[in-house]
Amino acid sequence: MTTKTAFTTDEWNLLRSVPAILAAGVSTSDPSGLFGTLKEAAGGMKGMVEALKAASGVELAQEMLADQSIPGMPDPKSLLGEGNREQQVQSLRKASFEEVRRAVDLVASKATPAEVEAYKGMLMSVATTAANAAKEGGFLGFGGERVSGAEQGFLDELKDVLKV
Repeated sequence: MTTKTAFTTDEWNLLRSVPAILAAGVSTSDPSGLFGTLKEAAGGMKGMVEALKAASGVELAQEMLADQSIPGMPDPKSLLGEGNREQQVQSLRKASFEEVRRAVDLVASKATPAEVEAYKGMLMSVATTAANAAKEGGFLGFGGERVSGAEQGFLDELKDVLKV
């Protein structure tokens, strides 16, 4: 079983910051306005907590759940890059998947296979819950779709990155 002590401070921060980066990546793939974005961010964090709780027999998941500190986040410019809004959205998408790969590779190098699968499952839960948190399109809450094509594309690419 793998505990927090198996990771350096920077590594532990990476494992804990990736869910928020993923939620942001989903949300910006098809922005839902201020309230929709807030719902998607909160949904992503709800998905993380639920997935970690569901992995009750996995020590790494329980250590992550027990850590109530706020992880340090990368500098937004390092995730967004330069350019217009569309270029920044693409940069965030690319950076999100790069951070996911780094985190999963790190867990795979230090944790048990069950812990790797629990971590991957938690990341998938974050992205899926965030994508489902707010409707895209529609007017005043009527109509629209729960998961837009752009969000589904993000989820599909995440599945490829996670190899799930």
